[in-house]
Amino acid sequence: MIPVSFSYAVPSAFESTRTRALFDLSVDLARPVRLHAKVVKHVLPLRFALQALGQLIWHSDEWTTEFFTLDPIITVHPDRVFFEAFSADQSSYGLVIADRALFEPEGEVHCGTTNVDFTAWLWAALAEMRSTRETFFRVGPEGFEVKTEAAGGRFEQKVDVPESWVRGLLQLQGAMAMPGTRLSVRPVDLLAAIRTLSHMKSKVSPRALRYEMDPGRDAELVLEPWETKIPLAGATHAFTEKRVIRTWGRRRLRLLEPLLPWADGVEVYLKGRALPSFYSVKLPGVRFVLGLSGWTQNRWTDAASFDLLVAPSGNEALHDRVLAWLTRNFSGTTEAVSAAVGASVAEVSQALSSLCAAGRVMFDVEARAWRHRELFQKPVDLTRLYPPDPRREEASGYLSRAEVSLTSTVTRETSKQKRFKTPDGVLFREVIYRDWVVHGRVGPQPEVELVLNDEDRLIFGRCKCAFFDEHLMNRGPCAHLLALLQFAQPQRKDLQSARESSAEDVEHAPKKDVKNEEPGVDSEGESDEEE
Repeated sequence: MIPVSFSYAVPSAFESTRTRALFDLSVDLARPVRLHAKVVKHVLPLRFALQALGQLIWHSDEWTTEFFTLDPIITVHPDRVFFEAFSADQSSYGLVIADRALFEPEGEVHCGTTNVDFTAWLWAALAEMRSTRETFFRVGPEGFEVKTEAAGGRFEQKVDVPESWVRGLLQLQGAMAMPGTRLSVRPVDLLAAIRTLSHMKSKVSPRALRYEMDPGRDAELVLEPWETKIPLAGATHAFTEKRVIRTWGRRRLRLLEPLLPWADGVEVYLKGRALPSFYSVKLPGVRFVLGLSGWTQNRWTDAASFDLLVAPSGNEALHDRVLAWLTRNFSGTTEAVSAAVGASVAEVSQALSSLCAAGRVMFDVEARAWRHRELFQKPVDLTRLYPPDPRREEASGYLSRAEVSLTSTVTRETSKQKRFKTPDGVLFREVIYRDWVVHGRVGPQPEVELVLNDEDRLIFGRCKCAFFDEHLMNRGPCAHLLALLQFAQPQRKDLQSARESSAEDVEHAPKKDVKNEEPGVDSEGESDEEE
């Protein structure tokens, strides 16, 4: 656990009259940030985005006896205001980006980053924001100048933050900076997918969203297991060969549903199969960015594909110059920072990644720029958050020395006949499940085998090394399996998850292979429920 202490002059407060609404957001006294301003335009988009952020904070896809939340983070820059939050289940990240033009400041503005006291009742009070009523935000340590005694008085909040939670929040920044595929999607198309899923529930896998991109055609979104296709008009891409990217976490997209009728557009950032995805909803003057891990139980902390195991490169002087430049200028692209500090793009990129891993810099995926943002008052201890993993280091060694090769890869298929009830009638589908069997050589081990299920989860492994012989898979995969997994995974391709069938096919299938799927409300507590 990482002990974190916040000191607030008073709790946040809300005051409402017939003609105005005043939100007084109390900030940590140790890191005072000040923005007293009237919202002069786009009141409703700001309200909807902040309400979505509050929904994310108190939303979880898993039943748990430990519900952990940390006060949201607010960053005030000359051009933008950021509100950040991380879900309790470590699977979702929300970012509200508001243009400074929305606010008409009163008095001096102090830029910086701090935590704000943001409770559930204050989240509910956001519903009082109206375009016909003046709305004021007072972000600062002072509290109301009048009637502060009604809000309580100075208080301190001390919490023990799990290392995994902090690591996840830092890792997602690295995921945002990863290269990937960007699609410009019409809000109505994404809304159609979300509402279709609300009427057609599947209680067993497969339950992925499949983005399919054919050369010369706009991308399509396919809903499994019904194979329902939703055309994404205008979602162009540059692929010269058919590309399929399969993602999970579709239920969490419901957080975007209230925003989409008001949105001007949506940018979808796909990082790869079972890797994180980001949805940037463009509202007038406001952006809401939703980041989703591969699937609900695949938290940011568990996603090894984008671990930010970034140790300081040893060039501390460069790190200091980069951080100092961003502190003065607030934001900049990698190229802009490189030119300013007189270092190569590669060196600056490494320095920015290291600062990002330390919580001192964030990546703005919507602007494709780096911004100064101190996550905590004191920098975190990277050695505590990212302890060295001998197996992973050994696996990286095999890869760097080109000591990994594939012997064979085989796709193993099973299928089941299913009957789906939809608003348009009954659908019959033969649902296909695919396991990927990989054999290869890794270092001194000539026979290494692994099996991934259709959700890229390692379900079987075999190796003749001493670690595997002693522990099997009880302590996770050995270094040889990790190396083979990293080497082989980019070569896997997604295929169609269901084929059309008929009532006769279902009738003649063995009873154990027939499943009736009806619309209904899924059980939130089932581990295989959605992802």
